[in-house]
Amino acid sequence: MDIHTVLPPSLLRERLLALSELYARADRAVDIFQAASGLGCPFGCGSCCESFIPDILPAEAELVALDLVARDRDQAFRLAASGLEPRQSASGTPGCPLYRDDTPYHCSVYASRPLICRLFAFSAVRDKHGTAAYSLCRLMPAGPGTPRSAANGDLAAAFGAEPPVMGDYGAELAALDPGSAGGRLPLHEALPPAIMRVLFMAGLGTNPENDGPNLSPPLPQAS
Repeated sequence: MDIHTVLPPSLLRERLLALSELYARADRAVDIFQAASGLGCPFGCGSCCESFIPDILPAEAELVALDLVARDRDQAFRLAASGLEPRQSASGTPGCPLYRDDTPYHCSVYASRPLICRLFAFSAVRDKHGTAAYSLCRLMPAGPGTPRSAANGDLAAAFGAEPPVMGDYGAELAALDPGSAGGRLPLHEALPPAIMRVLFMAGLGTNPENDGPNLSPPLPQAS
């Protein structure tokens, strides 16, 4: 997904470039922790998405929207117009609407997935005293001698490296656009208006007359 190709120069483009850089650093931190600890999710497991809908900030929704617009603009228009419904799990618990059952990797927007999805199962949390603690997901296998949880100074000794801290990256995320920090919404509510914002800006970039964006999906050709 090339942000420069889809969006013209704008505050939106700069914000999403900064968000992509933050995501890249979070991914590297997770990779380092996984390599040191030997921990990993069971292949094909998607339980964290099946009964969970992430609450995300507007910038996170816009990056997912950009992903959808770049890959299939017609589908993006349909989602913006009709919205998304949460996935219903077998237990009836609502889950992520972008979850896919037809692939063992499950996420249909993996490259643009929100921060919590990137760090989930491989990040620590801080308590009110600033102490970092990490616990393995209940479904995550651990090798002999690997504890199921550890905290503070014991993290590196227990897992070979300290895991990234969710709250630290979350604070950086909120700082990218402080004015929208209170605008966190469930993904299925945040995404349709984000798609419209991205479509508007993408339309400006494709209109050389600059007399307004083209917001109409392409009409089918007569045969």
